[in-house]
Amino acid sequence: MTGNSGLDKILLMLNGVVVLAATGLVVFAHTQMNPAPTAQDAEFGNLIENSVNEYQKPPVVLDEILVNLYSREARLRFLNTQMNIILFEEADRETVTQMKPFIFDILIDIGGNMRPSELNSVTGRLILEERIKNKFNEFSKKKLIKKILFTKFIIQ
Repeated sequence: MTGNSGLDKILLMLNGVVVLAATGLVVFAHTQMNPAPTAQDAEFGNLIENSVNEYQKPPVVLDEILVNLYSREARLRFLNTQMNIILFEEADRETVTQMKPFIFDILIDIGGNMRPSELNSVTGRLILEERIKNKFNEFSKKKLIKKILFTKFIIQ
């Protein structure tokens, strides 16, 4: 190793001590440290209750809208869609209802710049949803929209 037998022995002993200490730490962690017990039934019940409460809130229903899509072809392509908006807080319902024209403007701006082939895929719809949510929440300076559900989504 280093050429000095005394130094090599010291390095080997030091290496052995480090390996023994690491082994002791692993054994201690597996035998002595137990996670705090959890009441799984109670947590599962809370999860179900929260999920039911979350989806019992009625969404903000927007009117149906036609959006002209970007197309290189000679024929016009468009998106016919209707959206339901799920909010983070029920108290923000009036704010979002008053801002419906702005949401439509965002949809026209973002959707109009996407190709029909992009929107025909599931990932394209998810991208459209995320872009609309992010732009609206950025404009309102508060997270209002939690999820957008497309109840009608026809591309022609």
